[in-house]
Amino acid sequence: MKNSICYWCGSKANSMEHVPPKCLFPEEKDVKEITRKTYRDNLIRVPSCEEHNLKKSNLDEYLMVHLSGRVGNNFVAYLNTVTKVSRIRLRNPRIINIEKTDVVRIRNKEFPVLWINADTSKLTYSFESIARGLYFNEYGSIFNGNCLVITKLFKHPNDPEGSKFISRSFNLIESEQKHWKTEIKGSNPEIFTYQFSKVDGFNCQTVALNFYSGTMVYVVLNGMTEEQKVKLEPYTNTITGIFFGDMD
Repeated sequence: MKNSICYWCGSKANSMEHVPPKCLFPEEKDVKEITRKTYRDNLIRVPSCEEHNLKKSNLDEYLMVHLSGRVGNNFVAYLNTVTKVSRIRLRNPRIINIEKTDVVRIRNKEFPVLWINADTSKLTYSFESIARGLYFNEYGSIFNGNCLVITKLFKHPNDPEGSKFISRSFNLIESEQKHWKTEIKGSNPEIFTYQFSKVDGFNCQTVALNFYSGTMVYVVLNGMTEEQKVKLEPYTNTITGIFFGDMD
């Protein structure tokens, strides 16, 4: 790691960071007897400075708890929930803020679920760090632009307008993803895969993060310079108006 720089800020790196966090990948002791598989092969690691390593590490368990138990994820996520996540919740009951309990019906079967109040700022930081780490791993350079996280995890019944914007944005990107024609990558696809779009005419690019085959998160990487933003503002305003002008 000699002369390595941090994947996020470019400062001198003093550690290696897993992207996404290693804790998302089940430990062998928890799943080996059931799945007969190992889920920690060929994990991606990027150099990190002390500041970004520490800040990200403090949020890793929070991210895992919120991702593993989502309805619609695969069986491996369920195993993670009843093993590692259960141990974390026993150790730290306040790691999730439960709003209410409920029951969902899938294929004539009932499943108990928890409605959780998520700290979107924490999750946003985690998803952005994953996107920036994957960018560094993919291109060997730091992404210096801004990131916008789009995920249905952030929808909430008490915020109908915000939820409507999230759904509209998510569905738009999801429809575009079918035409990306780029490789879907990930050595442990039951846990995590990712796919980069090509860079568009606005110097923007999107990376799709798929966790446990059921939770999709899009991170838009906006690489426009201030000069480009001013020059392209009329075009971006027009496009925004076309897609989101009827939100009210």
